[in-house]
Amino acid sequence: MSGRIHRVVVSLTDAMHKVPSSIRESLLDCEINILDKTTMLMRLKSGIDGFRSPRYYQQMQFDAVGYEDDRHVRCQLNEMLVQMFRHHRHACLLRLTPRRAHNVKLMTRLLVSDVDKILEKLPYHLEAINVEFHDLRKFDMINMLALTHRSHRSRDQPSRREMQTTREMFQWLHREYSALRGRGTGDDFINVEFVLTDGFQKQHRLNLAIFNIFDCNERSDIGSFFKELPTGRQCKSTLLTDCIKESFDSKRGIFTLVLCEMPLDKECAREMHKFLQLADMACMNIGTSSKSDLQVKPLDSTLSLECQSRSSSTRSSENKFQRCCPLNLSADDHSKLASWYQRIDDKFAEVKVCMERHYNVQYRQKFLKICKELKNLRSLQDKSGGDASRSMLKNGIKDEAITAKYMEVLNQFRQLEKEVQKSTLASTLSTYIITKNYALVKAEKNLQEREMANLQEHRSRIKIGFW
Repeated sequence: MSGRIHRVVVSLTDAMHKVPSSIRESLLDCEINILDKTTMLMRLKSGIDGFRSPRYYQQMQFDAVGYEDDRHVRCQLNEMLVQMFRHHRHACLLRLTPRRAHNVKLMTRLLVSDVDKILEKLPYHLEAINVEFHDLRKFDMINMLALTHRSHRSRDQPSRREMQTTREMFQWLHREYSALRGRGTGDDFINVEFVLTDGFQKQHRLNLAIFNIFDCNERSDIGSFFKELPTGRQCKSTLLTDCIKESFDSKRGIFTLVLCEMPLDKECAREMHKFLQLADMACMNIGTSSKSDLQVKPLDSTLSLECQSRSSSTRSSENKFQRCCPLNLSADDHSKLASWYQRIDDKFAEVKVCMERHYNVQYRQKFLKICKELKNLRSLQDKSGGDASRSMLKNGIKDEAITAKYMEVLNQFRQLEKEVQKSTLASTLSTYIITKNYALVKAEKNLQEREMANLQEHRSRIKIGFW
């Protein structure tokens, strides 16, 4: 991990908890493509200068992007705790979401499981955990814990919850917190103080401030805050922005993680664009860098259908991420773009059709070979009484032609890619080519998995019939 203390992570969460992976992929593919652990492409809803086009993409880079259970996403949250405990540094988690939705699963993993794992490896003893829970409204802050005790016993009830172990934290999250969170009308501010002692009985008090910032698409304060953050100018102040401002003060050295949490369900498409634009602006304006922390392993492919890696332009502290969308294009340029897009789409569709035929051939040839080796020819006898050997011989020339056609069309697509790189519109078209290469890799991987599953299933049946 790098030494940066301000980071932005985009986390895709399964809002329906049991959405099949195929549905999740379809929800994403129409709007975004995740290229690797830090980079995504988002389809823009309209073109530039009033020309509507669904094919413009914006490249976005974060410290991590992926599903909430992906290891590289969880590592960013874990690193925040490591920095806090190992280096005695206060930390802040800003959880942004386009809805009023809580994530008890995240809180439990962060404040119970991860804390236990980290402290096991460090020479500290956990003495206490003190929690304050506030409902953060526009110009008012309500202590929810004090509010719950107001009708109990006396007026001297504590305004914070004191615990001794992470087990008590687990119980608080799943009982009291779950009951309290529905009563709030503003954002959540949870301050967690960890009291540790070392081998010399020296006490350390470390604070983790957690802000659950809701309905981010429907408000202007958080967007204005990140927009004005690099300039130092005063944005339209609210109690929330006043509270989080110090988390980005470099002199204070607070490790701050902005977690942009996007729920995945049937409603996410209409929220995704605006929310990811906010995440992108936050990432650029707090000064995070791209691709410096994680080494991305390229996807394997038997026919070398990897996404062609393109080195992104590195930016200095004053520069912003390179944008892959056209600027100041004339009507003639848009006409040329439309022609290029049509060529790319046509060739891409042809490659996919030929790819599927090629893998169908590969599966059939391997299946016939297995049948021949096992001498179980009954399952392959046709009406004319042919067997596996005759079937292989009969289809051999045709199968070779299908494979040759696939390789030819694939080479044509690669040649078209070279033409794109040499064109005057390369800066725009290269982003679109990236999405098509990504789609080809994914399509090939799906075909390989499908054919392998079919092959294993039929092989098992053949063995059973043979024995």
